Amino acid sequence: MKAVYIVLLLSGSIAPGAVTPDAIQQAERELFAARYDRAAELYAKLLRDDPAWAPGYYGAVRSLIGAYRAHEAYSVAEEGLRHSPEMAEAQAAAGLAAYRRGDLTTAEACFRKALKINARDAPGLSGLGLIYNSISKFKSARTLMTAAYRISPGDPRLIAAWANTLQGDEHIAALQRALAIYDPGSREARALRVHIARNKAAGNRKLRRLATPYQNYQIKLVPISRGPGQPYGVGLRVQLNQGHTVQLMLDTGAPGISISPKAAEKAGLEILGDESMEARGIGNQKPLEAFGYLAAEVAIGDLQFADFPVQAFGSAKSADYDGLIGADLFQQFLVSIDFKDMRLTLDTYPGEPRAGDEPEDADAPPAGFFRLFRFGHHLTVHTSVNQGPLQLFLIDSGSTANLIDTDVARESTKVHGDYQTVLRGIQGRADKVARASQVSLVFAGFRQDNSDLLATSLESGGDVAGVGIAGILGMPVLRQMKMTIDYRNGAARFEHKK
Repeated sequence: MKAVYIVLLLSGSIAPGAVTPDAIQQAERELFAARYDRAAELYAKLLRDDPAWAPGYYGAVRSLIGAYRAHEAYSVAEEGLRHSPEMAEAQAAAGLAAYRRGDLTTAEACFRKALKINARDAPGLSGLGLIYNSISKFKSARTLMTAAYRISPGDPRLIAAWANTLQGDEHIAALQRALAIYDPGSREARALRVHIARNKAAGNRKLRRLATPYQNYQIKLVPISRGPGQPYGVGLRVQLNQGHTVQLMLDTGAPGISISPKAAEKAGLEILGDESMEARGIGNQKPLEAFGYLAAEVAIGDLQFADFPVQAFGSAKSADYDGLIGADLFQQFLVSIDFKDMRLTLDTYPGEPRAGDEPEDADAPPAGFFRLFRFGHHLTVHTSVNQGPLQLFLIDSGSTANLIDTDVARESTKVHGDYQTVLRGIQGRADKVARASQVSLVFAGFRQDNSDLLATSLESGGDVAGVGIAGILGMPVLRQMKMTIDYRNGAARFEHKK
């Protein structure tokens, strides 16, 4: 079906002007229901009938990206610019495709051009909102998303974004309205059901509350190792509910706290609803079922949080550690991770900690810091591969290796298969592993030359995150560094430790 789609779209028109309101509504209904493959078929037919119909390109690109068929979406976006370059929807489609590729500069330019053509273009507004979110301008992003919702109030993505401006019962009611539009079997519906169930279970409790004074903290890191003299990561000792202590790997690529279901039960954590979500990561096995729990107390050294959500899934635990802890847990602080001296330093910002209910816009990165691009809990930094254009690399202290996407590597160097190395992630073993020869990485003022760099496909990660990730900066880079993460301003500083 994929090849047929491209061929039909690129062949000429059949009957210009044959697009009908009923056909448009049917395609949009399938798109909003997250039946993406069917929506892509319908938009393809409409564009065959009228290749100049610009809204069809945005619908087709969004459908194909949602169906995890990103490379087809790129081709369709190019067709949109060829047929209707002065139409806002075609520019927004090109912006969405560029965003999925990880080319945020081009994406922003396309979204801005769409809004210059039509200031009330909902795809342009929501697309620019994605860009602002990535650079931690959350207040501006919310304004743009709300404006897009006002123009297109039937779009469940925009309804869900608008729901984040509400609280309590109003928040849940808005999410339920979006849920009613999605196909019940879709990923989006499942995620919303989890969100709603956990919100209801939490009730009026204020989650992630800092239970100790807002002051500076120094916390000792512990080595994560396979045996004496074989450390490959760093971790923290965490006490749950005053009685159960676990050793968690500090993973800048993971959110919050993740442990095994058995550990959650042993710690006496409260389960948050009976809905599960998918835990995804590197590997080719099926996603794992992840359940939500609530820890009444989380203690890390002298620092304590109250009513903290905890994820539980099987592969969170390994033989060497009991689970994962993300650096975002400390985002109320300026977070310094000294990987060499094994110390976590949390410094306060001026004034009281922000409650987190109202979004704020980041300032420019402080002196010595570099812009981070944030996608949910993922932190990425612009990185040049062999002096090529800037691309997004994930900062991941939970990765024991530096990685590059195989297709990205092939653009600038030779790649050959590696049939000996076993690469594992949350979803088990990766099917295809390769090696990229002579790869120079330049990021945040540093250069790392690699005669031989591990390569694998990161396409599935991009599908889930919605943005292309070109590689991963793991512990081989970080272990000689002190990294300071400024969550408030969306920036990071890297210092080499001799």
